[in-house]
Amino acid sequence: MKFTVCLCCILIAVSSKAQEIYQFKQIACNFPEVKECTYDKLLGEILSVKLEQFRQVYTKKVNLGPPSYTASLEIRKPDLYYSIEKLTHHFRKCKKKEILSQEKIEKDMVDIINKSIVIFNQETDSIEEELRQANNSEEIIGVFDRIVIQ
Repeated sequence: MKFTVCLCCILIAVSSKAQEIYQFKQIACNFPEVKECTYDKLLGEILSVKLEQFRQVYTKKVNLGPPSYTASLEIRKPDLYYSIEKLTHHFRKCKKKEILSQEKIEKDMVDIINKSIVIFNQETDSIEEELRQANNSEEIIGVFDRIVIQ
């Protein structure tokens, strides 16, 4: 009987995915100043400004040079970037269907965006790998909930 219980515990421990906590140091980072941004009626002014700050940090305009001289947009840390974009789309739908309140959406998204800006210049390979495997917005939110800024 004891052997069976021990074997079950070992199998459960091995088969369950460990919920790793990601710890990052609070590095002094300057949040970009937003002079102009597109106002999103569903998300509100505060979240629109935060999203613009996020996009300024995670994207960079690159001039392709001759012969076209067109500018291209380079996305740095695309797994983090597209995860935030998926969450933005998710929260827009929640607001439109009135599933979540504006205050809850702002609180959650501002917290997630602030974390993503603070960790931008740090080693985030394990988070990016987990975000790459996330299938839905709840899993993405779960990953960001496990990020701790010290």
